[in-house]
Amino acid sequence: MEEQDKSTVIPLDKPLADAGGKLVWESIALHEPALVEVNQFLEKQKADGALAAMGLLISLLSGIPPLVVKRMPFTTFKQCEVFLLTFLNYVPEPITQVESTTVIVLPKALQDGKGEQNWAGIDLVEPCLDQVDQFYKTQTVKGGLVAMSTLIAEISGIPAQVINRLPFTDYKRCEGYMLGFLNFSPTTGGGASE
Repeated sequence: MEEQDKSTVIPLDKPLADAGGKLVWESIALHEPALVEVNQFLEKQKADGALAAMGLLISLLSGIPPLVVKRMPFTTFKQCEVFLLTFLNYVPEPITQVESTTVIVLPKALQDGKGEQNWAGIDLVEPCLDQVDQFYKTQTVKGGLVAMSTLIAEISGIPAQVINRLPFTDYKRCEGYMLGFLNFSPTTGGGASE
């Protein structure tokens, strides 16, 4: 993926205000969503549809209350949607040969909630059978994003709540690496040899 802007500010022709008129927004500031925000988007989409889900995501990222976002002009909404879809639809470069270990280098270090520990990269290795089995069980109950983020957290040793704050494109790079194992299919003459 070519480098894209991780944030944008969309000016409003007419300011948005809350019901009391105390809070006013003259623009909408958006940035790349974190994994936890994308998960909330997907849950809302499942429950209430695509437009409501995108409205929620805009609200989460901009800090503008959902009821105010609902009064946004549709063309402005579409500008926000186009920006956010570049992240939601992100597909990392395919991995042709999966290495048994890798480090996903992060453009911005992750920190734990207390600021005591940080990670400049995510160390990943091939999962074992038990971890893959747990992944599929979690996927059945909680969905793919939760299952994959749990697997990434377990393998990397980074707490799940920290993994959930990953920028979504960085999460997708981790997911792409792990899918190299989960989708592995030996071919004639391929696979491990003794």
